[in-house]
Amino acid sequence: MFPTTPPPTRRLLVFARLPELGEVKTRLAESIGEEKALAVYRAMLSDLLQSIGVSSPEMEIEIAWAPTAVANGETLRAAFGEHSLAMQTGTNLGERLAMAFSERFFFHRAQMIIAIGVDDPRLSRAVIDHAFGLLESCEWVIGPATDGGYYLIGCRTAIFRPEIFADMPWGTASVLQMTLKRIREWSNTVAVLPVRDDIDVIEDLQRFATETRDAEGELPRLLRSWGMAA
Repeated sequence: MFPTTPPPTRRLLVFARLPELGEVKTRLAESIGEEKALAVYRAMLSDLLQSIGVSSPEMEIEIAWAPTAVANGETLRAAFGEHSLAMQTGTNLGERLAMAFSERFFFHRAQMIIAIGVDDPRLSRAVIDHAFGLLESCEWVIGPATDGGYYLIGCRTAIFRPEIFADMPWGTASVLQMTLKRIREWSNTVAVLPVRDDIDVIEDLQRFATETRDAEGELPRLLRSWGMAA
């Protein structure tokens, strides 16, 4: 008999896009152009994946990539390395989040799931581990972003409700408050992490450049080469 190894009970989903000209950081591209926006996204993705590390026996990291015609084995591995991969399904972000959580809770037997994006390249493994730790005593965990959205959301299997992501005005300043309102209406407990900054527009990038002028990482080095950290 071959021994079977159960999958990790914790799943970290990284919602990401393949680096593709004109398809990433579109709001930022309005200020710096598509070529530079693509370079910024590549650096953000690289720094984030370096920061969160690799899967462990307790936690699997999975990249949920958005459908695109350029996706193939070569482009996916070049962008995302050896992480587990899955294509997002659904017509909008809410549906894609709901499907991803539902499938991993009900088919993969995950006990806790946390989802993040790529907009905060300094998000660390320590923050992720802390968020999973909070789910030991709370039903939901959420990380507020300064723009009114969130950089992280997670929950335990027993209380997941896909409507948490339904009819949400994504990209607006009301996303966080609407999400917290739903959680509280369901009488669920929620742990709220410290507020963090995303990089969406030129002002965000300028702030990041100033804060990381002496830091390591692909994005700080890129911005120094452009003279943005002066």
